[in-house]
Amino acid sequence: MSAEIKTQELLRIINVDHLSSDDKRLLMSLGELGHDVLDYAQDSNETAFVKEQDGWFVLVYQLLEDKIVSLKDGNVPRIMPMTFLVSNQSLLIFETDETAQLLAKVIDRVNQSQEPKKIVLQLLTLFTKSYFTEVEVMGKERDYLMNQLRQRPTKKNLTELANLQSGSVYIMMGAQQNGEMLADFQELPSYDSFSDQVKAEFRDTVIEIKQLSNMCSLHTRILEQLASSYNNVLSNRLNDNVTSLTIFTIGLTVITTVTSFYGMNVKLPFAKVDIVWLLILVITTIIALVLMHFLRRFVNDGHRHL
Repeated sequence: MSAEIKTQELLRIINVDHLSSDDKRLLMSLGELGHDVLDYAQDSNETAFVKEQDGWFVLVYQLLEDKIVSLKDGNVPRIMPMTFLVSNQSLLIFETDETAQLLAKVIDRVNQSQEPKKIVLQLLTLFTKSYFTEVEVMGKERDYLMNQLRQRPTKKNLTELANLQSGSVYIMMGAQQNGEMLADFQELPSYDSFSDQVKAEFRDTVIEIKQLSNMCSLHTRILEQLASSYNNVLSNRLNDNVTSLTIFTIGLTVITTVTSFYGMNVKLPFAKVDIVWLLILVITTIIALVLMHFLRRFVNDGHRHL
């Protein structure tokens, strides 16, 4: 199957899952750079980065899948890299079958007759904005869980909280990688030679990624504090259960200790009276209950003074 290629004066899109003969010739004409870029584009685990090589800018950006998922239900959002090759005259975009739909949704929203660097920065801005919808969904799920946990912490709610925490990591890592890539972009040796329009577009992209990073940071801090609070609650409940079991065990020990004397070769009062076992059971049970009551009060008083 041949690749679907859209060719503009400055822009060309290549699907690396279906390279045509023209695509292969183009990559071969780039020499080692073409081989490296193809490796980046075909690696689904490639991290975001930017570098200059042979007069081109190689740029990898993390895209969020175009599908809203419920993180609290255990679904995990997919982060997919897209590779760009930019020069002063050309922009090559390397898509895959999975990222083709994401690119198709935004490519017509940019003026493709502009300077290549400006085109790619506008695309990065649009890709960054796609994160906001999922971050807003994460916020709504977080607020819902907070309300549910305040009413009654349950195993289901705590499981959903753990799912929300783990699922959020993928989005936050994608945003973090993109932010680091943009920071490196500004440190490129040729950045100072970029046109004012490109620098202005770059600042707009940075504003979007900073806003996304701030939203993710706030979301992370709230989740961490929420999880920490309920970890403490669960820990305290476990301590209370262990304390109750310990007090109960001490009470049972009283009964066991007294009754264990009977049946031994020890002379005890009323040992030959048939009904004495009932009297001993009642008395030791009362003693055990009184002892457990005072132990519980002692423990509760100690907790109140902490």
